[in-house]
Amino acid sequence: MRNTEKQIKTLAMAFLLALGIVLQSCSDSDDPSTTRVGLQMKATTNLSSLRTGRTQNSGLEFQQVLIGVTEIEFETLEEEQSEDSDEYEDADGDGEDDSEEIEFEGEYVVDLINGTSTPDFGVSTLLPGVYEEVELEMEPILDGGNTMFIVFEYTPGGGTPVTVEYSNSYDIEFELEKDGGFTVDEGSLNRLLILLDLDALFSGVNLNAAEAGTDGIVRINENSNPALASAIENNLDKVLEAGEDDDDDGDFDDD
Repeated sequence: MRNTEKQIKTLAMAFLLALGIVLQSCSDSDDPSTTRVGLQMKATTNLSSLRTGRTQNSGLEFQQVLIGVTEIEFETLEEEQSEDSDEYEDADGDGEDDSEEIEFEGEYVVDLINGTSTPDFGVSTLLPGVYEEVELEMEPILDGGNTMFIVFEYTPGGGTPVTVEYSNSYDIEFELEKDGGFTVDEGSLNRLLILLDLDALFSGVNLNAAEAGTDGIVRINENSNPALASAIENNLDKVLEAGEDDDDDGDFDDD
């Protein structure tokens, strides 16, 4: 009988401990009115090839595409209007903006060929609804003080392949918009996909005019082949596109 009573007390204590853990978990959970958003960034191309073979055809063969991301922010129409007028909501009178701002903020080294980031973007929470704009900021946090670092092979006139390294080291800001906005549904994990179009990035860039270094590598940056670097910079405003990818297939969902 004593053993039975002891077992009952042990089970009761275990139940109370488990209940406490559950209650603690519930108290620490996110606001039930919010939902979750996961983020992924990838490179895309139709005219060239990526190392992982996600695309086809010929032209350039990309081996490495890295960018340094420091912030991604979702904005509602009200937030955009507030920023344009240099006004903000201060309901608490504490001098701080009380508007809803959802951010992935940190120092993310993003591998666009493999669609991964270090550290991982993880999952953010925000209120369900339609967001008008996604703002993205890049900074020179990569090795060598670079913001973008891209390596690919180029074969001029069917001859011997040449290795090309493109890099830049300045801050870059993007404002990504979509007709109808970005919809975030309640009660599910919403997946946002941001694609960088490599065809658009190197569109109109005459690689035949590039000069190689003594090691045979063509480097394109502000100090080496600066005219080509400037041509690439002029393309930056049309290389990124964002959309929902809730089925996680690497392509934007159909509207």
